[in-house]
Amino acid sequence: MAVSMRLKRPPRRAWIERWKAFLDWTNKHSDSRWVFRGLGDASFSLIPTIGRTDRYDPTHERAILELFRKRVPEFGLGLGLEDLDLLAIAQHHGVPTRLLDWTSNPLVAAFFAVAAAPSAKKMREITASGRASKVEIVATPDPTLVAARVVALRVTPRMLIRSGEDPFAISDVRAVWPRAVANRITSQSGMFTVHSQPNSPWVAPLLDPANFFDIPGEMRNFFRKRLFYLGVHDHMIMGGLDGVGARLKWQYDARTGLGAI
Repeated sequence: MAVSMRLKRPPRRAWIERWKAFLDWTNKHSDSRWVFRGLGDASFSLIPTIGRTDRYDPTHERAILELFRKRVPEFGLGLGLEDLDLLAIAQHHGVPTRLLDWTSNPLVAAFFAVAAAPSAKKMREITASGRASKVEIVATPDPTLVAARVVALRVTPRMLIRSGEDPFAISDVRAVWPRAVANRITSQSGMFTVHSQPNSPWVAPLLDPANFFDIPGEMRNFFRKRLFYLGVHDHMIMGGLDGVGARLKWQYDARTGLGAI
């Protein structure tokens, strides 16, 4: 009895060439001065979470951090922590802060870029007649239609914050290699920039096109599969059972890495 075998279609040549171009780009930023950030949408600005609102208020920012400080001892943390340590822990638990996450590993940044959702955009529905509706809606577009971006930042000695320095007293953008106060910081090879004006986009790293790399939307899944086989996936990024669950869900949805069981 003849068995019909359906051959797997190879990736498009353009996808492979774009992956090679990304690896070449990382090689050009491969010394210890460089750190990286992944953006789920190439149009995203470099702006900390606390400033992504029209109602930013530094008094409210301080209040949020103090409320967090009062709660962390309940979980065995908080005692003897400097403000930078507290900000780092808060950032990794979803509290809006004046920090931006970066990583010394460009593959980790690429993972965040292709896995993150693009920005919600104003759209108009297309009516049955083929015309655009007059009613605007806000919706997140299909990620495969929106390019992601990896940004490289050259950290200079002048940028680095000294131990004990007040992150609320700085007058520009500074950088800090945090202490290992959270497992995810170490697993993600993380560092932070600290922003004196967290509601103002930081434009300097995006001025030179040589220092960012765009991944076309239709190549997101291809890049994520390549990263998976290099050991960069949800479990590595998140740790714990939540990371295992997120990784297995993605493997199931992407039908990737399931044939060896």
